Amino acid sequence: MNIVAFFRQYAGLVGLVIVLIVAFLLKNTPVRDSAQSIVTVPTKQLMTLTQSTVSNASNAGLTHKPDMLTRSVSIANVATRISHAIESQFNPKVMPLPKFSSIVDVKTKKMTFFKYLETLADTGNEKILHLRAEISRINPQRLTSQQHQRLQRLSKSYKIKATEPKEQIRLLLHKINIIPQALVLAQAANESAWGTSRFATQGNNLFGQWCFSVGCGLVPSGRPEGASYEVRKFKDPQASVDAYIRNLNSHGSYKELRHIRACLIKNDDAVSARALSAGLKSYSTRGVDYIDDIRSMIRTNKLEPWQKNWWGNNDQHPCSALVQLIRPIAMTEDPIHGITPLENK
Repeated sequence: MNIVAFFRQYAGLVGLVIVLIVAFLLKNTPVRDSAQSIVTVPTKQLMTLTQSTVSNASNAGLTHKPDMLTRSVSIANVATRISHAIESQFNPKVMPLPKFSSIVDVKTKKMTFFKYLETLADTGNEKILHLRAEISRINPQRLTSQQHQRLQRLSKSYKIKATEPKEQIRLLLHKINIIPQALVLAQAANESAWGTSRFATQGNNLFGQWCFSVGCGLVPSGRPEGASYEVRKFKDPQASVDAYIRNLNSHGSYKELRHIRACLIKNDDAVSARALSAGLKSYSTRGVDYIDDIRSMIRTNKLEPWQKNWWGNNDQHPCSALVQLIRPIAMTEDPIHGITPLENK
């Protein structure tokens, strides 16, 4: 991202930081009184805090300089506000899941659902880009103790067994990357019944993700006897999207999806939801039929451009073999020879 694009995207955040810095400078600019002595001009709030701190220091037998103390408190205050502003940029307030079941018109329901999910998907991917930038800045030859601990935690979270920092960084950057918005929207609509499922409305779970400790989620009504899994509950829908992206980026079942993405990036091709969907065979027990449903949802709802000349069937494309779906052979009963395989669908 170049500097112009950065300022466009984060204009509000940059403006807030500038305002805080200017406010800090104005509050702490020294002025001269009638006797030409220099005094600081703190706000009423800072003056109260300063007087309290000075009193405590005096009781403890400490010496102090009021103007320096005021400046110290102001710096801390500004730094805290800036930190909160940056944090809120990547962790914005999440709007509750709309009551989609109350929207009768199908077209309106779809538009409302996609509009709501677009914001969650973009926020989730912004976090991923922020994390990639952080990892890319790490120099494996000059690791600080904090960076070393960070790499260890990320490697554990993303199931990376490498111990060498350089290899950890390489593998992390391979795994940690964005998921196309169209794929997020299509799977969320499919898995949550357009935001109306019990798991979505009661647990903010838009992707049917499981958990395996008692009380961690909602017990499915059709759970097999003896099974212990539950459908995970999230604090808000954004947490569900973030967990979904992490799942596709870390779980071994979606290794093919990550390989497809890496192949497309290597060949300067667009990373499309249609292509990456080929790596979702393990997301549902329905396998290839599930992928067909996701692709159909992407196409019919025009979530991304649907190319007539799909390169996935072209053996000349370097990534085509990765996205070609192997369909199970259908079987039929032959009254003479018994069960006979039919052609692949």
